[in-house]
Amino acid sequence: MRRSLGAVLAGILIALAPGATARAADPENRGAAAQTARQAGDGWTRVPTPPFDFPAGLPCDFAVHGEPVVDAVYYKTLSENTQVAVGPLIYRVSNPANGKSTRADASSSALIVQHDDGSQSWLLHGPLLLRFREGNGNLPRGLYNIDGSAWRLDISADGHLTVSGAYRIVKDVCATLQDDA
Repeated sequence: MRRSLGAVLAGILIALAPGATARAADPENRGAAAQTARQAGDGWTRVPTPPFDFPAGLPCDFAVHGEPVVDAVYYKTLSENTQVAVGPLIYRVSNPANGKSTRADASSSALIVQHDDGSQSWLLHGPLLLRFREGNGNLPRGLYNIDGSAWRLDISADGHLTVSGAYRIVKDVCATLQDDA
């Protein structure tokens, strides 16, 4: 049985709020992307994004809490294996131990294909918040705000993440939230 897109997102915390046609990362288009979804007609579903908590050691050396502060994400199923999502998603991510916090933009546009073997391919445009556990991806363990004009995220059936294409790490969230030396 296929998992719903909302369950997939919550399960691996790839904090995603894509926009199909408007560049949601552009502040001028954040409202336009969500408005597009609402006006697109039947088939668009609003799924609230839950907060998240990671224990120390996954992905940062300290515990991390994330709370959506802007969340207007809409999802649409195009076929049995393909979904799109649209709308802004901004998290406030914090280190509860020292009280530091930062904002992370997860408002990318995405086309998400779920393959028969349980793997997924995400074609992205714009920012996304990604968590890497030790040894589960092509980036070191960490929590990264990644952005790009045309990039890809492949998730194997066992959860291994591979980021490729025209992307850049905008913010190393763990480094931003750590105690000053």
